[in-house]
Amino acid sequence: MNQFENKVVCLTGADGGIGRAITKLFAAAGAEMILCSLVQSESYDAFLKDLKAQYGDKFHPIYFDLSDEETIKAGIAEIRALKLKINVLINNAAMPHLAILPFTRMSDAKKVFQVNYFAQMQITQGLLSSIAKDGTGVILNAASIAGIDGEIGNSVYGATKASMILFTKVLAKELASSKIRVNAVAPGLTQTPFADAMGDKAKASMENLSIMQRLATPEEIAKTYFFLASDDASFINGQVVRVDGGVK
Repeated sequence: MNQFENKVVCLTGADGGIGRAITKLFAAAGAEMILCSLVQSESYDAFLKDLKAQYGDKFHPIYFDLSDEETIKAGIAEIRALKLKINVLINNAAMPHLAILPFTRMSDAKKVFQVNYFAQMQITQGLLSSIAKDGTGVILNAASIAGIDGEIGNSVYGATKASMILFTKVLAKELASSKIRVNAVAPGLTQTPFADAMGDKAKASMENLSIMQRLATPEEIAKTYFFLASDDASFINGQVVRVDGGVK
């Protein structure tokens, strides 16, 4: 039997580069998937069509805007209406931001915090009653080395990821009695449209900082989420796992 057969995975940012890699990996392992994205698109529709052709009709796409609290509430209600017990919640969605302080607009800072932290917090809170409490429940959060190392230009984005790291550690303690494990993945820059949005200079700088002299692939990050969600990681809790290829 596949490792995630008869288990349900709920994923935010499902239409992004890492999100699609996570989706393919868990789908191949037998998971039923609740896939949360911002908007429907032809590209994403084609992606879902291919998945259904391979693995059957066990995908539930749900669309809502993480920058708006009311639409998040509606998205949570739609997820709960499926009446599925969630085994793995992956808070993968995020938006990029790179600017030194004199060029940082407060409106941008507030939006990045809303999407990268408050929305993930709201979703987790709204779905807690739907997460399995039989020892198979896992919450995985998207952190970043930007929230650990504090490089120039990351006072906003890095701060949102530092918040997700603390959220992870606190939630692991709060949910221990419910038998729900909580961990975070902290990637270095990964080869996705997200990285492209950071600009060529940022990409070149990250490649230069890496001992391996390259960016991560989405599949390499997805495999870390997969491991942490699996029974192989049954005694890993409250941790932040760096996946950055080594930093100079």
